[in-house]
Parts: sequence; C-alpha cells; structure tokens
Amino acid sequence: MISTFRDYELQDKNHFHAHIEVNPTGLLDVDIIENKEHHQTELCNVSFEKLAGKTRLKGKEAQNQWQLDLDDKDAIELYLLISKANEEYETLMRDL
Repeated sequence: MISTFRDYELQDKNHFHAHIEVNPTGLLDVDIIENKEHHQTELCNVSFEKLAGKTRLKGKEAQNQWQLDLDDKDAIELYLLISKANEEYETLMRDL
C-alpha cells in the first residue's frame, strides 16, 4: 500500500496548483501551493460534481467543507486513484 501523489492546476480565476496525496489507508491530503492551504479528509467524505467544462472536487473535514475545481481529465484520474485506494484498503481489511 503506497500513497499516490499528483499535481493539478486548478480551474479557477487564479489557476493555483494543488498537490494531492491519495493514501490507501483512507485519507486524501490536498495542499494548495500558492496560498499554503491544507485540507485532509477521509476518502469516504470526497465527492465529485460535474460542471460545465470542469469538475468540482468536494471534501468534508471535522468542522469544515472545501471544494476545488479540476479539469475533467484530472478529476477522472483522481476518481480512479481514489477508487483503487478504496479497493486496496477493503482487500487489506478482509485479509486481516
């Protein structure tokens, strides 16, 4: 079980960059490089919303909700990485 890292350009007016870690233990870490913003949420609290020409990534933390707009291709890749991490985690838990 190895974490996967990706860097994406956000589809907003600033075009900031997000460094994202998909951790197969069930966590998603997001760092917005330019403004040093950090979010961490469980993979089960992540959702995607298709918009015109982009996809909104949404996450829930303990007291906070956040959202980022990604390019559609980047969102698909991230969705697949999260799905794979969930499968690996479920396999591990079954094997224990």
